[in-house]
Amino acid sequence: MKKTNVTIEEVRRLAALSALEFSEEELQAFVPEFENILELVDQVKNCDVSDVEVQYSSHKLSQLRSDIAKDSLPQEEILLNSPKTKKGSFCVPKMLD
Repeated sequence: MKKTNVTIEEVRRLAALSALEFSEEELQAFVPEFENILELVDQVKNCDVSDVEVQYSSHKLSQLRSDIAKDSLPQEEILLNSPKTKKGSFCVPKMLD
């Protein structure tokens, strides 16, 4: 199994795509974490599942509701209920340090 090298630029790009802001120290800490995640994904991809029977969902299609598209409230109206917003999203207090 090859070692996956994640760069700080890739971590910055993922953070930007996720609209998340991190300090340089936090970004550096994510590099080995993402490398570990990718290594685990490689392990799963390399598992031999040729003798594993395919399982199907137990839900019957008749039990599912109809998928009908409906108009939603305008984003601006929804954000009026928030005491603080940023870039079109709700701002909430940090839950983890």
